[in-house]
Amino acid sequence: MKNILILSCVALLMLSCTPTESVIDLSGEWKVKIDSVQYKVMLPGSLAENKVGFQPKDSVTNILTETYSYQGAAWYEKDIEIPASWENHPVELFMERTKVSEVFINGIFWGSQNSVSTPHIYMIDSLLKIGKNSIRIKIDNTKSLLPLGGSHAYSEHTQSNWNGILGDFYLRKLPDICIRQIRIDSPSNGNCLVTVSLANYSKETDIGIKIMVINSDDSKVVEETVKASVPQGKSEHTIKVKIPVPQLWDEYTPCLYNFRIEIPNYDFQCIQTGFRDFKTEGTQFINNGRVVFLRGKNEGGVFPLTGYPSMEINDWKRYFETIRSYGINHVRFHSWTPPQAAFYAADETGVFLQPELPLWGTYRKKDTILISYMRQEGKRIIQTYGNHPSFVMFSLGNELEGDTAIMASIVKDLKKYDKRHLYILGTNNHYWDPQTHTEEDFFVAMRHGKAANNNSTDLRGSFSFADSNQGGIINCNVPNAMRNFTTAIQGMDKPVIGHETGQYQVYPNFEEIDKYTGVLRPLNFIVFKNRLKETGMSTKAKAFLKASGALAALCYREEIEMSLRTPQFGGFQLLDLQDYPGQGTALVGILDAFLESKNVISTEKWNEFCNDIVPLARFSKYCWNTDETFVTEVQIANYGQSDIKDKIISCTLSTEDGETLYSEDIRNTAIPQGQLSTFKSLHIPLNHVKESQKLTFRIALKNTSYHNSWNIWVYPRYDKIKEGVIDGVTVTRDSKVFAKLYQEEKPVLYIPKEKDIKDQSVGGLFISDFWNYKVFDNVTKSLGKESSPGTLGLLIESPEHSIFNSFPTDFHSNWQWWNIIKKSSPIILDEMPKDYYPIVQVIDNFERNHKLGLIYQLPGTKALVCSSDLFAIADEPEVKALFHSLLNYLKTEKKQK
Repeated sequence: MKNILILSCVALLMLSCTPTESVIDLSGEWKVKIDSVQYKVMLPGSLAENKVGFQPKDSVTNILTETYSYQGAAWYEKDIEIPASWENHPVELFMERTKVSEVFINGIFWGSQNSVSTPHIYMIDSLLKIGKNSIRIKIDNTKSLLPLGGSHAYSEHTQSNWNGILGDFYLRKLPDICIRQIRIDSPSNGNCLVTVSLANYSKETDIGIKIMVINSDDSKVVEETVKASVPQGKSEHTIKVKIPVPQLWDEYTPCLYNFRIEIPNYDFQCIQTGFRDFKTEGTQFINNGRVVFLRGKNEGGVFPLTGYPSMEINDWKRYFETIRSYGINHVRFHSWTPPQAAFYAADETGVFLQPELPLWGTYRKKDTILISYMRQEGKRIIQTYGNHPSFVMFSLGNELEGDTAIMASIVKDLKKYDKRHLYILGTNNHYWDPQTHTEEDFFVAMRHGKAANNNSTDLRGSFSFADSNQGGIINCNVPNAMRNFTTAIQGMDKPVIGHETGQYQVYPNFEEIDKYTGVLRPLNFIVFKNRLKETGMSTKAKAFLKASGALAALCYREEIEMSLRTPQFGGFQLLDLQDYPGQGTALVGILDAFLESKNVISTEKWNEFCNDIVPLARFSKYCWNTDETFVTEVQIANYGQSDIKDKIISCTLSTEDGETLYSEDIRNTAIPQGQLSTFKSLHIPLNHVKESQKLTFRIALKNTSYHNSWNIWVYPRYDKIKEGVIDGVTVTRDSKVFAKLYQEEKPVLYIPKEKDIKDQSVGGLFISDFWNYKVFDNVTKSLGKESSPGTLGLLIESPEHSIFNSFPTDFHSNWQWWNIIKKSSPIILDEMPKDYYPIVQVIDNFERNHKLGLIYQLPGTKALVCSSDLFAIADEPEVKALFHSLLNYLKTEKKQK
């Protein structure tokens, strides 16, 4: 799919008269009436910001709570003085962003508009008079007025269903001949095609249009004046101008140009522009001839202070600069389109955007109102923002169902209207069986086709238990550094992007509560905090956050590396880099709702695996015996700016103390841009490791910032796991034997059978629970499926505890725990003293708040309980090591007595 070289614009309007003569700023104090009660409010802004609406009576845990909420019609009114210089001139009323609006001038209805994605612009060529005029604007945010389904443009779960007028808000006297719209395309022959839509209210028809282009260093590129004959009324004139292109727009060089388009003596606009050629070739995205791997995040409309998106460029620049610092180069806007300021900022920071139509719902032939609205809204979005170089992709909405033929017809119409973007029928359409369509330029889905028992159709590593047996690849399949999505994309002829990758819960950060100083209150956080307090575990909140966050980061890392390990893959769209405090409170980010760090992983560590150039190691397992040879392939995913030549790839294996056990340099390497390259297989004997250790394998490109590392665990071959008396310690699976021995104060290791503790335990889950426990517990039950165990990983507050002498561990879940956790039934210890905690605690979700024990010692005894069925996984080296470590601990306890 070829996409024409585009000249994109940032529409920065500069008026031909002085502001006092041509513009009346409507910002300031207005009267507003809701339910027959009148208030004074400041615009631009929302009713909630003006403390107008209804205060909540009850706490809810599924969303942030508005301090003041209101759904319905609000009547905004103000008297405006129109100067004599405006007499007989048409006037434009501009509202940058609002909800369904109706405008009344001096008591007479003038018109209505219903876009939730683009400005409402009313052309008023009568009714206004010299002197005082009454302007009355009805803004109605009633959801039923528009067919948007669950769109994030309206949902209380995201930016709130605000009522108000945002951004630029003014009346403008139009010149007799004015520029209404500019669109700039450039065919491959380099002749820039400038399309100017004009309105002519004068008697003059012959005009000159002057175009001047200035580059980033303020030097003139071209200047040209053309003559045009423009009849009265609205018309369109096309001007062809040949423009040299010194530099193209890209994520590395977001080069922009300034256009000044002028009708002398009447009007002019200054436009910031950029050139780029974003297209597809086979299964990959190409920008200006360079392969682009989209490292994306979802933007669900999370604005915790205002409840709506900022209209300020600098706010969005901070947003994009933050995500770029985490290696992200792409943002997908989930079922909504951001304001103009976001496109400006993305243009300047070099971020690729995928806005969407405001729909999370179903297309049916009978829904003619919905179909008509989406066709119109799509064209409005493209017309308003389509000139921005950052606007590269467009979707009809999120997880759409219904008639594919209707969706395809809309995409076909939009392509005909504007071929400057890549299009899809929707993001993750037909949820249970996502399939691409010939009209689509690329494909975004969680899987390609129906779910398969071996996860072979999956395009991400995690799922809820409602969507997939046992939660997806990472939770189902034995961990290794080999897996990818190659099977799922077989036969695809277009780029494939993993949809909403991740969704790993992190325990709430209750210190975040104090950040909510705007219109939204975290009553959900306060409820969760109080629930935890009731259990007596309040002191563990920070530790739960740190440990669950470390597991989430580990899982996100694996998700991203799986994507990078897939040759010819298009990219991923995380859900999310930041928290989503709606839809049940989904704290799935490594950053909070304010896009600030939770301190669960550093930016530098995240950049090791989420970057444009990433070293990768491919090996078959994470746990090894000392008599084995660690075999790994060395790879580099290079989606950077260019080919890499004559670099040294350094490979090392080292201990936690920093001792280097192995080192090798791969010299004179050429690493081509746009692909995953394999360089060498390393065979590293582990026989020099004499005791259980965690080792680090590291690959680095010397004299660059690019490096990556992985932990592996190496163990001696310990004795077989068995029941009975071993060196004075009894190992039993019999609860009666266990009870007798611990009452006799004898050393005993109890490894219960799953069936014996089923009623007092939860299941074993390696990954951090998907999205939100309450939401998907309800979904799985409604589908008649098994619910997720709902846990958030391990907390090992004392990794240096002597019980781990032969089983090195971190304070959180890591790959050496995978088999052990998967075969576990963590035991509910809610009846234990409140100040008692297990040695290895399983963190429960914040809905249930059970105290869960994986390994624990009964107080004052030498009785140890391990609620993982070690006998079922007895051949694994890490399992033998843990068993050996537990026995040695009890032996030591026995000797101390």
